[in-house]
Amino acid sequence: MKASEKRLLFALLAMLFLGAVVIGSDFYFDKRDTLIAERSTLDTEWVEIEALFEEKEIWEMRAEWLEQHQPKFTSSEQIEQEVYKMALAEEVAGVTTSKQTLLPTTTTPDYVQAGVSLSASGDLASVFRWIHSLNRPEDFRVIRNIKVQPDKEKPENIVANFELLRWYAPPEA
Repeated sequence: MKASEKRLLFALLAMLFLGAVVIGSDFYFDKRDTLIAERSTLDTEWVEIEALFEEKEIWEMRAEWLEQHQPKFTSSEQIEQEVYKMALAEEVAGVTTSKQTLLPTTTTPDYVQAGVSLSASGDLASVFRWIHSLNRPEDFRVIRNIKVQPDKEKPENIVANFELLRWYAPPEA
């Protein structure tokens, strides 16, 4: 082999080596970035796990309280009657209810939701006192989509349209 051929062969081998280094380094840096991102995700998950583990006793107490206090789902008919009864403001002076419409029952793995859509009218203080008494967390009731406006027929009164929901423990499987 001539000297010029040796130089060309050496240059070709150097170019091949350089190309292999570029391709290898590109693969290395891609893999390194992926591993760094994965480590960051795992570090974040670890912090979340530690935080949840520190709060474990609190959540266990809350779950026990829920198990003891949340009303049990019995039957759709019985629950519908209870919801209608809750929506009546018979014992509250100055509040009348109307337009009661039963909402569809929603079942999730954590609760069964039953509710009624209704209108309540009366003086401002009485209506809000009644709504406040309905919305106690220990009764597992919630007010949703409330809309309050003045009564067109009696300007000193208000009309509140809202949905009254109650959450029951899911039926045992």
